[in-house]
Amino acid sequence: MSGRRMVGLAVFLAAVSGCSSAGAPVRATPPLVAPSATVQSPAEGGRVCVTGRTSSEGKSHGLVTVGGHPTAVVAVWLPSLEQSPCRTALTRGDASTARRLAKDVRKAPKPPSGTFNCPNDNGRGARLYFAHDGTADLVELRLAGCRGVSAPGRGTRTLTDRLARDLAPIAPSPWHDGLAH
Repeated sequence: MSGRRMVGLAVFLAAVSGCSSAGAPVRATPPLVAPSATVQSPAEGGRVCVTGRTSSEGKSHGLVTVGGHPTAVVAVWLPSLEQSPCRTALTRGDASTARRLAKDVRKAPKPPSGTFNCPNDNGRGARLYFAHDGTADLVELRLAGCRGVSAPGRGTRTLTDRLARDLAPIAPSPWHDGLAH
């Protein structure tokens, strides 16, 4: 086959298989302590619980990804709507855990196309910060409803059972309960 035909075949196969290239990792600074999960609400007469929302809405530039050899991972665990007390938590994982989770993120597939109803989406999630030479790659996880992996300006991947299992050892209660299957 000629070179032009091979390139054409490769482009065709990528299009029909739904492949999409990964975008560049999204850089972010990990927090040193768990952020507050509540905000002041004069309308409610006190403080209200705020759950995490993924930020991959709108046009994406490739799929969410993580750089090759992270040295550690910081996880900020975001509460569900019904969690009491309403709190976040912060945990850390070593280089081995970070590399395993990064590989899981990179191997996670795109979700199928179409419209989905996610009735059990209670807001429970996590933000992972993969450390690389003084910077970090941000990955956001939806842990309920239509579980997914995202980052600002990147296309979503499906949160796989493997990623959930590999995340469970660094997950505090009650987040651990929904991961370890």
